[in-house]
Amino acid sequence: MKLIPAIDLLEGRCVRLLKGDFEKVTFYEVKPLDLVKNYESMGFENIHIVDLDGTRDGKSGNGEVIEEIIVKSNLKIQLGGGIRSNQNIKQWFDTGINYLIIGSFAINSFDEFYQSINEHDKSKIIIALDVMIENMEPIVMTHGWKESSNQSLWHLIEKFNKVGFNHYLVTDISKDGTLIGPNIDLYKQCLEKSPGSVFIASGGVSNIQDLYHLREISIQAAVSGKALLEGKISNREVFKFLQEE
Repeated sequence: MKLIPAIDLLEGRCVRLLKGDFEKVTFYEVKPLDLVKNYESMGFENIHIVDLDGTRDGKSGNGEVIEEIIVKSNLKIQLGGGIRSNQNIKQWFDTGINYLIIGSFAINSFDEFYQSINEHDKSKIIIALDVMIENMEPIVMTHGWKESSNQSLWHLIEKFNKVGFNHYLVTDISKDGTLIGPNIDLYKQCLEKSPGSVFIASGGVSNIQDLYHLREISIQAAVSGKALLEGKISNREVFKFLQEE
């Protein structure tokens, strides 16, 4: 299982939100590029960047910071947050970004989205499916987790699979930023219902044991933000985990 550190950007600064709530934000003093370079020195190969200004406002407020990271790091970058048009997709790919994470646009403008992506670029698209559990059913939320798509996670995975997408970032919103552990049962179901897909688990990772639990169920990748940023997972634990990948 690949471990991918996450950096959330708000107004050019590193932050973490609790369950996606912009009223519950923690700012960190470390500069985004310095944090990226630190992760690179630890042996990571990928970085997960969330443009929270884009998520909240529908337009990026972190373009210069992200482009600096692209130019000055050797990590493969997957970027999400507020990418809600074909023009946005083209603009970001033109910067040299490796992967784009698309949620609201792909879900709410499904036909426009998938018809605009050529076969070559499909492998560089990760579909973001952020869920709230309602009556035991994972319902996908959009627009910074403020609006319900009224569609189940399973329906949308099947829908995107049919048109050639198979990489998914699945976040349990109730776990995000909480350090209470990931929703293991949710990811087990993902693997059972769509065994040909690649899933990235997101939300709730609190310690190294959580990562081993995710590895045990054979999830392909996991994102960790707060646990790494706040040292809940030590550098020694990270090094050992990466060596075992």
